[in-house]
Amino acid sequence: MRLISKDDGTWEMQRIRELEYLMLSKLEDACDPGGSQGAIERLLPSPLGRPAVDDKEDELVADWESLVHPDLRSQFKASIEVVLSDMRTITGRKRSGEMEYRLVVPKKHADDWCSALNQARLILHERHKLPEDELELDMEGGHEQWLAILQSEIYGSIMEFLVTRILWLK
Repeated sequence: MRLISKDDGTWEMQRIRELEYLMLSKLEDACDPGGSQGAIERLLPSPLGRPAVDDKEDELVADWESLVHPDLRSQFKASIEVVLSDMRTITGRKRSGEMEYRLVVPKKHADDWCSALNQARLILHERHKLPEDELELDMEGGHEQWLAILQSEIYGSIMEFLVTRILWLK
């Protein structure tokens, strides 16, 4: 995959290979924490960074959950919807006997893409118990874990591009 910042107010993913396209097509599912309490806690951590130890802290956490969580959930959902709308514009063609895809995205959607990709990565890491340090990868982690690692790495590469080439240059 090739990521390009363009002068016309867009950024582009070119030469998206079939495996990369497959990982991108799984973004919506990756953003869904399902019933995983651990995934929800990674997305919506406590403002304390630890369990509450007294009634005052319990109240603070309860206020945080009732006042902040709904807005965060709404923002996450809106970002995912923007990304899914952008992804419906992917075009494909055969090149050298293989499918290759292309996607042009407005630069103003970069924040939404970062939000959705980050949400997906957090959930993938929790759902598949991926190591935080790539030096700790277990070669016997299983097929699903390796696909999750690949998916997370692709999402991370796109995020890095967006942060360094699009968002920092606003």
